[in-house]
Amino acid sequence: MPCEIVGLHFYADSSELRPVDTVFDTQFAVDYAIAHEEAGFDRVLIGQTATWPDGFAIASHIAAVTSKLKFMVAHRPGFIAPTMAARMFATLDQLSGGRAGVHIITGASDKELECDGDFTSKEERYHRSREYIDVLRMIWESHSPADFKGDWYRFNQAFSKIKPVQAVLPVFWGGASDLAVKLGAECADVYAIGPGTLEQTHALITKFKTRAAEFGRNPGISMSVRIIVGDTTEEAWNKAENVLERVTQIQRDGTKIGRDKGKDDLAASHLMALASQGECLDTCLWTGVAKATEGRLQAMALVGTAEEVSDALLEYYRSGVDRFLINGFDTIQDVRLFGRDLIPMIKQKVSAEDAR
Repeated sequence: MPCEIVGLHFYADSSELRPVDTVFDTQFAVDYAIAHEEAGFDRVLIGQTATWPDGFAIASHIAAVTSKLKFMVAHRPGFIAPTMAARMFATLDQLSGGRAGVHIITGASDKELECDGDFTSKEERYHRSREYIDVLRMIWESHSPADFKGDWYRFNQAFSKIKPVQAVLPVFWGGASDLAVKLGAECADVYAIGPGTLEQTHALITKFKTRAAEFGRNPGISMSVRIIVGDTTEEAWNKAENVLERVTQIQRDGTKIGRDKGKDDLAASHLMALASQGECLDTCLWTGVAKATEGRLQAMALVGTAEEVSDALLEYYRSGVDRFLINGFDTIQDVRLFGRDLIPMIKQKVSAEDAR
């Protein structure tokens, strides 16, 4: 299967460099989706937090203005019964002509989950998420009503008359803890990881794939990373310095950028450990913003020309990454910039690699 390029869908034209008070801009949501499709992105992640707009409604809306762009809708188990969620996702898949996917978000922050009334521990949430996926697939695949009894959910004669266009929607799963790796290896179609050095990324993929192989499975791997590109190497690094200067100034003015860190936030700890190794790792992996925000902002970035960045991504592909979730710091402008040179280069180099 060709390498998939994934974008991150926003609800308004706001970024770390240009924070705005607008929570939701209908026209921007449409324009942003169209820009991703025109730039050659294969899919977009529609995120979820305890305060953001509803991702299902957004996915349905932008599905109507695009024809090829797929969706990965972030979804938190625990608030909607999995039988109902299965029907919602099947409906979205029908409305979009088979373009839906679900990213199971277990939730890193106890504090944030409590905003929606979830007081379970992180370990409990992971086990619940694992069972949730079993119910989703049961509903999507069953041809007659079925019973289910697990540790978290129990249903009698559960069924959905509407089925996905796809036989079963792709299920994305993230998490860096040992439990997240273990359970994700059992159930995920795609395991989502954050940025790291080539050596660290290869080690994590090997660990996950080895565990998945014990269950006779071979899930895909998606890696998220920020991108800063310029027409020259010097221009790209000047952009990076400008990003760091702007982030530093915003924080100096009293705005804390990024999410709150929990006491067991492995992602933030991972970023800070990387940042301690130096400002630029491997060939062009930049740690500047991650360090400046103490890991609150997951903004490790590949910096360089489109040629240099696509070469770096190709090395990750050789290590086992088959999906790249990329975004910049300038929303729609960066999406269009990536579509001009970077995305065609990535796909061309991956295709040539596969041909070998």
